[in-house]
Amino acid sequence: MRYKEYLLTDDAVRDLGELEDYVLTYQDEAFVDRLEDEFFSAFERLLDEAEQHPVYQFEPPTPTLHEYRSTNVYNFKVFYYLNGKRVVIYRIRHLLSDFSRGAW
Repeated sequence: MRYKEYLLTDDAVRDLGELEDYVLTYQDEAFVDRLEDEFFSAFERLLDEAEQHPVYQFEPPTPTLHEYRSTNVYNFKVFYYLNGKRVVIYRIRHLLSDFSRGAW
């Protein structure tokens, strides 16, 4: 199924900004620009591939609001859920994060 659009939640936009600020502490701006391009390319690919990624299984008893899926971009995990014809990018976390501590 081809999804019509993707949408970033406020939390995802904040996550993206924070990770760019963090990466700038050890990489140059050109690298951060490439990283951002990779994220937006991954978001675009999700329009065609969203259902190909498995549902993410959180450790019990973490309650969830949606059925989240995830894809990786470099060392980061992009969590998203499907809402009608839209892919909603919910959070962007470092792979080493404790995902169970977020608000889901």
